[in-house]
Amino acid sequence: MTTSINDYRAGLRAGARSEFLAIADVIPGHEETLRQTLAQAMNDPHIQQAIEQIGTLHEARFVLLDGGKRLMFASSFDGPWDTYIDDFARTDIGRAFDDTWQHAQGYPGVTSPDIKEWFKEHTVVAGNYLAAYPKPTVKEIWKALAVNEAFQRVLDDPAAAEALQHPALKPLLDKAAD
Repeated sequence: MTTSINDYRAGLRAGARSEFLAIADVIPGHEETLRQTLAQAMNDPHIQQAIEQIGTLHEARFVLLDGGKRLMFASSFDGPWDTYIDDFARTDIGRAFDDTWQHAQGYPGVTSPDIKEWFKEHTVVAGNYLAAYPKPTVKEIWKALAVNEAFQRVLDDPAAAEALQHPALKPLLDKAAD
């Protein structure tokens, strides 16, 4: 048994990001319940909190294929795949994964010792993988957004006008003007 997906599949990378895609057959008769489960997960605030706790997930989506007969999960993330799946198991994402994937044939549960082997059997490696912003990690993007928000507040503060005249700030001000 393979203990690490990285033992057999490095996955395609774009800078700091890796892709992941898994497809499995839906248990016959579970299609409508699965649709409802997916709709409920979209409104679960615990999922977003877990995503922020993990700090490596760029984006993810579940898609029903073939009229609901197959379920696809696709995402991109930072770091090793094993850590990515382990992080799911220790957060509310694992609960949501189990709520969703339990409708797929043979799904063992995210905390099962067989989960990585199950994903191995259901993984489809991308033939091509591109990213608009391949270098920054999720945490670097969050930091850049927070710095930008703080800088915008400084720009809007009349008390900062004199400080903003300093020549060292010119490159920042030029970028802010773009």
